[in-house]
Amino acid sequence: MKYKFSLLVILLTISTLSGINENAGTSGFSFLKIKYSTRAAAMGNAYTGLADDAGAVFFNPSGLVQIKNSEIQATYMNYIAGINCGSIVYVHPFSHKFVIAGFSQFLTASETRTLADASGNYIGNSGEFGISNLIIGFSVSRYIIDVLNLGINIKYIRESLDNNTGSAVAFDVSILHQTTNKDLKVGLTYSNIGTQLTYYTDSEFEEKLPQVITVGFNYHPLDKLYLLLDLNKPLDLDFSGRLGVEYKIHEQFCLRAGYKTNSSDWKNRGDLESFSGLSFGLGILFRSYKIDYAIFSYGDLGFSNQVSLGYNF
Repeated sequence: MKYKFSLLVILLTISTLSGINENAGTSGFSFLKIKYSTRAAAMGNAYTGLADDAGAVFFNPSGLVQIKNSEIQATYMNYIAGINCGSIVYVHPFSHKFVIAGFSQFLTASETRTLADASGNYIGNSGEFGISNLIIGFSVSRYIIDVLNLGINIKYIRESLDNNTGSAVAFDVSILHQTTNKDLKVGLTYSNIGTQLTYYTDSEFEEKLPQVITVGFNYHPLDKLYLLLDLNKPLDLDFSGRLGVEYKIHEQFCLRAGYKTNSSDWKNRGDLESFSGLSFGLGILFRSYKIDYAIFSYGDLGFSNQVSLGYNF
């Protein structure tokens, strides 16, 4: 029975990914594609099949039911192009079968507004152009049967571009499946299913949300080792793959590395293009505290640094 169920989940995942419309068009609210888990970032954001800490809310909320104690986690990311963003997550298990979480994400950036004449020539500056984004969400994770957990997020999204503001509401739905191989788990997440509530100008310019389907594989052959693979399909972009590894050197210290296959998006024949798509990081556990650090390369666009502080109680 478990074998048949595992096969059904994998076949459903493959058919869902292959059936996506390649002409779905571009989407707005693109900041929804940014993930806020430092542990996952160090592993190339290959985390859908693992999802066993507070960062699960951003990848696979069904994984939250693996958390046994209350947890709070704060994350800060120094993104490229002077963009600053971060998140805070609170996880509360009601039982070993039912867990809830609340989370918030923010992103801010500003740039000097330049003025030009009718010919396009620079004539001076005029204040700053600002961007700010906010997400507030709620997660539920539920144990269904021995081989299956179910999770859902509901999110309120607000984006401000200078003096214009738009908002939306969206859902994420996910499952986490324990296969017949005790060392292998499979996760599946469909993100950003929703609609716009208010518009930057008027309803004629409604922005599509960046819906994404991700399937993740978590292979755990040793107590100290996780090998991770995510297959990612945004409805408005091509497939991409994400590879990750975590190795626990000590009970209180682990190393991580990862790679994103869409690294060519950030290559422009510069000195740093060979590092594009690579990520590295580490995790430190001290009593009830967790500190995670990650660095990710966008080639010649620069590096993104991310740090998280977590507390279990």
